Amino acid sequence: MSDLPLKKQIIQKAIELFNQRGFFDIRMRDISSALDISVGSVTYHFKSKEALMESIYRYMLKTLEGLDISGRLFQKKGEELEVAQVYLSYMQQFRFFFQDTLDIIRTYPQIGQQHRQQVLEELNIIKNILYMQAGKGTLAAEPAPGIYDTLAEMIWQSLHFWFARQTILGNTEPGWGDALRTIGHLVYPYLSEERKAENLEIMPGIGLAK
Repeated sequence: MSDLPLKKQIIQKAIELFNQRGFFDIRMRDISSALDISVGSVTYHFKSKEALMESIYRYMLKTLEGLDISGRLFQKKGEELEVAQVYLSYMQQFRFFFQDTLDIIRTYPQIGQQHRQQVLEELNIIKNILYMQAGKGTLAAEPAPGIYDTLAEMIWQSLHFWFARQTILGNTEPGWGDALRTIGHLVYPYLSEERKAENLEIMPGIGLAK
């Protein structure tokens, strides 16, 4: 038996089961059986599956905050793609949510409201990275107003729905190299000529180039 408080054990076991079988296929009884405790012990801490999901979402936000992505200065070569890989690892930890995002936020509007705010923050981080790199000369000057905002949304979509993509296409592996290659391809046309040359050195080391 784990030394963790029972509430944390329930959260961790729920995440594990959700990742294995999908959020909507797991009942509170499944979680209690996996922990070898009564259903009442689970519902004592979480009155409903919605209450459990709300706690898990708070845990997701706390985990993401601990990665300190927004605090990076992006002074190393390839750091942007390194951050994308960190985010993908985070998504892998909670992949059930990113595979069933739409159904979860429709079922639980409160979580949907929180997630929309989180998405806006993530978009702002990506936009800031792009404009920061344009200011440094790593990216070319924005070809037309709004293009980098659109690019930020394309990058976010590629990351956020990557695991759903893998499931739809029948891929059982996370495919992180392919995900990073996709991000690299989205950004590549806007890189300065010097940075394009640098990326030829960076890409093979992180699985972006064949």
